[in-house]
Amino acid sequence: MNGNEYVRALLYAYPKMKMLADAVREGARVRAVLSFRFPCDTVSRMEGIAADMKYAERLLVWKGELDHILSGCDEDELFLLEYKYFRRRRVLASMNKDGVLSCSERSYFRHQNAVLQKVAGSLVRRGCTQEAFYSDFEGFSPVMRIVSALEKGWERKVVARRKDRGVSFAEDQKSSVSAGTGAFLPRRTKNAIAATASMPAASAAISIPESEASGSGAGAGVSSAGPAVSVR
Repeated sequence: MNGNEYVRALLYAYPKMKMLADAVREGARVRAVLSFRFPCDTVSRMEGIAADMKYAERLLVWKGELDHILSGCDEDELFLLEYKYFRRRRVLASMNKDGVLSCSERSYFRHQNAVLQKVAGSLVRRGCTQEAFYSDFEGFSPVMRIVSALEKGWERKVVARRKDRGVSFAEDQKSSVSAGTGAFLPRRTKNAIAATASMPAASAAISIPESEASGSGAGAGVSSAGPAVSVR
């Protein structure tokens, strides 16, 4: 654990933040419409719906901060972020058509660390500190599970390992082949929303599988988008 787990979590989630916000907001709307089915639990359901609406708003605020920071990155930095965190194939292909990086593999890792530190520093300067992150998202499991996994070194539970590395280094033109499973980020908005209609008490918007060792918690104002995970 190096203190940048919340920054890495934000970067992994960045391409899906708008989708997450829309799904959470729609999930809250569906649960509000179906609240008549649970007349004995009105207060806690309304608190959960209000919490989810706040989480959706904060997701868009943090995405806006990242948008601003990324607008100040150069082409090489954007490629590094795209390759490691965002993983949008079409964007990546348009940025590196020949698939060959001019640096060595060792230099690649140094560059990745440098761009992470740049993003982290820019977030702090804009008031997006670790404390602010936990204040906004503690209790929101789609984000907190990512942080928890990163702190425990379970990065492959956040994003799948590539079957093909997709790029070659100047000193090594060979590609490695490996496999893995990332299950923390939803792939489609419709799938994320669907569970809210059939299971309104179980999920606000996003249904994410429990990891083998992830913890859970509950309390007033905690989003029903999933159980809270304590990462402090």
